[in-house]
Amino acid sequence: MQAADTLRGLVSGQAPGALERHGKRLLWRWPRGSLLLHLGMTGKWTRHATPFARVRLRLDDGSEVCFSDPRLLGGVVPCSHAQGERWLREGLGPDAWRDGLPPLAGRRAVKVVLMDQAVVAGLGNLHAAEALWRAGIDPRRPAGELGPRLPRLRDAVHEQLRLALADLAAEDEVTYVEDPGAANPFPVYRKAGQPCPRCGATLARLLQAARSTYWCPGCQD
Repeated sequence: MQAADTLRGLVSGQAPGALERHGKRLLWRWPRGSLLLHLGMTGKWTRHATPFARVRLRLDDGSEVCFSDPRLLGGVVPCSHAQGERWLREGLGPDAWRDGLPPLAGRRAVKVVLMDQAVVAGLGNLHAAEALWRAGIDPRRPAGELGPRLPRLRDAVHEQLRLALADLAAEDEVTYVEDPGAANPFPVYRKAGQPCPRCGATLARLLQAARSTYWCPGCQD
């Protein structure tokens, strides 16, 4: 209840301010403080209540916006403006969309490195795998051995995020591919056993850092 009271005191009767994003974190400024937001894997803000609504904000016209978080992996953290500014970027690498992909090094598999938020912030499992497919790069390849493939991967990451943002902008409400009944518009994600849309080889699945990677053994090297 203390957290709920703190949140209520921060937003009650106030007009919300600007939003800032870095990687997967959002900073939502209010006159009395800030809210640090993380959606987790399936968190979303909706204009209606859902069975998984964890936070509800009632507007002046009586409508609500709700933070829905089925897997309880997200968070809404009240904080001071100074704390929010610090926490927004703390422990994170450059932003994948705004700053681009940094130089990569080491022997870890490139897919694992792309998911490391301390290296580059904002890429999750799905978009890392899709970007590697777009770049034609084997997800098992050591990150430090990309050589001339690195610029190709930078372009693929940007293209993957651009397409994802365009798809989200076209929707009235965010829908995740994991949602029941949701369509799967991605070329390789969750499509092991199907033909690759680029070369026709059979798509495969492997486990990396406890996450499923979907890829094409025929055209990713």
